[in-house]
Amino acid sequence: MEACDALRILEKESRLKSIALTQVQRQTQLDYRDAIQELRRDPERGFEKLDAMGAVREVAPADRAKEVAQEYSTALEKQSSVLVVCATHDEIERVTSAIRADRMRAGRLAEGSQSTRDVPLNWTAAQKGDPRNFSTGQVLAFHRAVKGIAKNETVEVVRVADKGMVIRNSNGEERTLTTKQAKSFDVYERRSIEVAAGDRLLLTANRREKNFCATNGDIVTVSGVDPAGRISLDDGRVLPAGFRHFTHGYAVTAHRSQGKSVGAVIISGDGMRKELFYVAASRGRQSVQVITSDKESLRESVARSSARKSASDLARKAGTVLMRGAHRGMMAARQLAMRVRMRETESAPAEIFQQEPRREQRRERDFGR
Repeated sequence: MEACDALRILEKESRLKSIALTQVQRQTQLDYRDAIQELRRDPERGFEKLDAMGAVREVAPADRAKEVAQEYSTALEKQSSVLVVCATHDEIERVTSAIRADRMRAGRLAEGSQSTRDVPLNWTAAQKGDPRNFSTGQVLAFHRAVKGIAKNETVEVVRVADKGMVIRNSNGEERTLTTKQAKSFDVYERRSIEVAAGDRLLLTANRREKNFCATNGDIVTVSGVDPAGRISLDDGRVLPAGFRHFTHGYAVTAHRSQGKSVGAVIISGDGMRKELFYVAASRGRQSVQVITSDKESLRESVARSSARKSASDLARKAGTVLMRGAHRGMMAARQLAMRVRMRETESAPAEIFQQEPRREQRRERDFGR
């Protein structure tokens, strides 16, 4: 009986602890949602609410990437999906390296294999139309078929000719490509990347083929890499040999995080404008954690807006002010001239001089509309 009573007591204590933990988690979620709503209305007060609930942590600059990696690992134990949002691309590289190293030590990543990825150079049509801009080793990805090259085919620049480029396809065949096809391809730089089973990848291009579909911005998990370098995903897809549009998907910029929804979001950085910070902080369904090396600097930047008026709006406003000033000047000059004429011609009817300023006032009002 005593053993049964002790067991019941332990079960009751366990249930009470579970209820208390659930209540704490529920309150944390409510505080998080309230802070996000405040961020939208008043960014500075919203940041203070996040700080008050313990969601903002200040660490030394040298330790930030390591702290983010540890927070990522801890959050992943509680949530099915976690995303880190960084203020800069350099921060993304440091954080990604720290997270992958931590996951390898924990045995969550297999031994890595060297692969390649294509990074867009975002050239304009004018840049692609000048052969002098190209160099050996660059990659051309065709989003439109041209003679001898299919849609979605990728070729490599072998050398630059006088009126075009000599390119090589995946079969080793070479041909000369002129800049007339500049609207049919985009230019990429090929870089190395280590990929392992268990890695998270961010797909950076759309692709629609018979046996493969990809959406720009998708985050996927690698299930394996075969000896030929083909990357398999845990959803059953296999990346085609020519599809190198991906990077590690542990950390992204605030722009890249738009539209995503994860269990927990971690923000890393010392500065982020209020619109971007709101986007980043609102990605999490359950929690947010902000890790910074300068809390006050981040607070100040969050209070500022990155929205800018267009050049045409500024020019229109400046032009309107100038024109209104010119009209006022003309009206003042005309009134002065009328006073002079009044002195010279005292016999002129007074209503003539009274009507003229009223006409000028109406013109100014009409212009203001």
